[in-house]
Amino acid sequence: MLIDLHVHSCYSKDSLSRPKELIAWMQRRGLDRIAITDHDAIEGALQAARLAPEAIIVGEEIRTLCGEIIGLFLREFVPPGRTPEETIADIHAQEGLVYVPHPMDRLRGSTLSPRALARVASEIDIVEAYNSRVMRPQCNRAARGWAEERGLPLGAGSDAHRARDIGLATVEVPEFIDAQGLLHALKYGRIRGRLTGPCGRLSALRARIAKRAAGVGEEQAR
Repeated sequence: MLIDLHVHSCYSKDSLSRPKELIAWMQRRGLDRIAITDHDAIEGALQAARLAPEAIIVGEEIRTLCGEIIGLFLREFVPPGRTPEETIADIHAQEGLVYVPHPMDRLRGSTLSPRALARVASEIDIVEAYNSRVMRPQCNRAARGWAEERGLPLGAGSDAHRARDIGLATVEVPEFIDAQGLLHALKYGRIRGRLTGPCGRLSALRARIAKRAAGVGEEQAR
């Protein structure tokens, strides 16, 4: 199976891609599953899962007091603005997986702080070893090294903010069905990826501007 564990829909404040469009591009890119991980929102992932239940992992990129954490295989919305520990407890209470995105990208203000990362290391299920939107390739190398030192499973995500960027980073894994199946499959995973181009990097800013110009929030801009 070919999977992309970090994708955004129009339910994120910085994307205009509708769930149906994401599914179409996923199929076009030859992917088997994607995780839709909107910023502090879950409805886009739930909507996509209703359209293609076998192809969508319901996720959320959650803003904590110390940076962002992704929950995978969620059933319910995880509220932002709490400690990393509280956020992780909420994810695990749903039998979801804790996935830390771009952990070594210090140019991003949203990255989980080094202190918080160290505090919660034992509670992490998967580390994003390749993110296509990092500005420097060494950020991905450092993330992989940090995870391997701790024996943590490696994931990868395009962090796509426009549908055509889906699949820029993928993990090829054996077939799986649920959260525990993914953890097992990642032991045999092969990561492939390339960095997002200039147009892809600007897509998040364009989406923010478009939504602001329309005078509506992301949940109304679909």
